[in-house]
Formats: sequence, C-alpha cells, structure tokens
Amino acid sequence: MSHMKANFLMLIASLIWGTAFVSQTTGMGFIGPFTFSFARFFLAALTVLPLALYFEKQNFEIFFKNKNFIYLSLFAGLALFGGMGLQQYALLKSQIANASFLSTLYVPIVSLISRFIFKSRLHWIVWIAVLLCIYGSYLLSSNQALEIQRSDSLLFIAAVCFAIHIILIDVFMKQFYSPFTFGFIQYAVVFLCSTILAFSFETPTLANIKLEWFELIYTGVASAGIGYTLQIIAQSKASPAPAAIILSMESVFGTIAGWILINQVLDTNKILGCIAIFIGVIIVQLIPIYTNKK
Repeated sequence: MSHMKANFLMLIASLIWGTAFVSQTTGMGFIGPFTFSFARFFLAALTVLPLALYFEKQNFEIFFKNKNFIYLSLFAGLALFGGMGLQQYALLKSQIANASFLSTLYVPIVSLISRFIFKSRLHWIVWIAVLLCIYGSYLLSSNQALEIQRSDSLLFIAAVCFAIHIILIDVFMKQFYSPFTFGFIQYAVVFLCSTILAFSFETPTLANIKLEWFELIYTGVASAGIGYTLQIIAQSKASPAPAAIILSMESVFGTIAGWILINQVLDTNKILGCIAIFIGVIIVQLIPIYTNKK
C-alpha cells in the first residue's frame, strides 16, 4: 500500500470519528448516555469479533494464557470506559466543538504521563503545546454558563483517561500484535460497565433504543468497527508526520459537522480556542518527528 492510499484511509477514519460526535449528541433524545454507550459498544464488539476470529484466531491460545495480556486489555477497557463514558455524559451539555477539541488534549497528556511515570525524555515543544492547549481550553469554556463549564471539565478528565488508554495500547502492541482481539475485549469491558450504570441510573427500554438506531449503528459499527479497522490497516503504512496531522483532523471534522448538521455555531473565542488547541496538538507530534529526522 502506498503512503497516499494509507493517508486517504486514515482521512476517512478521521472523518467517521469526527462526524460520530454528532450522532453521540443527537442519539440521546430518547435514551440516557450510559444506555447509549452500552448499546453502542455492544454493536462495536460484535463488529470487531468476526475480524478477530478471521485474522487472529491463531493468537487466542497465546493471548489467554498470558495474564499480562489479559490485564492490559482489561485495564485498557476500563480507561476507554472512563473516557467514553465521561465524554458521552458531557455531550448532554457541552458543544461538539468543545467535546472534540478538549478530547484531543490526550495528545500532550500522553507526553506528560510518559515523562513523570515512565521517565521518558520530554521534548521542549511539549511545554509550549501544553500552554497553547490550556489557553485554548480557557477560550472554549470561559464565556459559558457554570453548568456547561462543569460539563467541559469532565471532558478534560476524559482526555486523561484517553491518554492512559493510548499508553496501554502502546505497551500491549509492543509485546503482542493482536489489535482486533485487544479491541474486542476493550469494547466488551465498556459494554459491561456501561450496562451496569445504565440499569442503575437510567431506565433503558428496547423501544427507546430502537428510536436511536441510526446513531447507534453509526457510532458502534462505523466509528468503532470500520474506523478502527481503517486505522490499523493504514497507520503501519503511513509516514508519521502526515499520520499525526490526519488523525488530529477528527476534532476539525467534528466541529464542522456540528455546525453544518445541527447548527452549533462558534463565537470568536471558541474559534480561537479550537485553533490554539489544534496547533498545540499538531506541534507536539510533528516537532519531535522533525527533530529526530534532522
């Protein structure tokens, strides 16, 4: 596969993930956030399971005999549950632009966690990126009602969960490359945890879930299944610098989709906040790549 084809596949994945924010928002008209999550990740698990059975069946025995692999998968699933659950709940009040851009804060957070927990070397550009992201986050949330600001704060916690999730994926894949099996277990964990919360705090019914069928299929099958598969296929063939930019476009696509599809218009502060965070996320990925090549 050429770099151009790989980049195109990742662009499609980013477009699917970005527009999925609209479905996450509109999909809670008749059901609560945890009901949405358990239905979504039930479909996601069913989508990835056949891929795991077809491509990685020979890995099952190795995987399930290694306790470290199982623990990594379970902890990654819990981190994903924390991130997706908080993000879904926040979308009850927060705008899609806030959700999509604040969620991308996981990029600089990964660098900070790697520095202070794993003692990795930290490139100087990370601190500039962090300042840009903090400033952008302030612009996104500063002129909103207190209730919405609290909702946005949940998105920051979600970004921390996503950062932990990314690190656990990296640890796992370096030990044992079995992405679909790993993905299935993560989705199953999110489904089980969301189901417990849904039946504890909400009143899920099959009739109401059916009313949100399109949003659930789009986020469960297209976003989690197709998007995840495209990323796995393309990322190993793509150049790191273009890949970093293309995957970060998820937040831009989400914001544009929110504006076009459900008329979530941004004021000047929000636009500047989005730009600041986007620049921070991009430079924290590109500058170290450029420096290493040089």
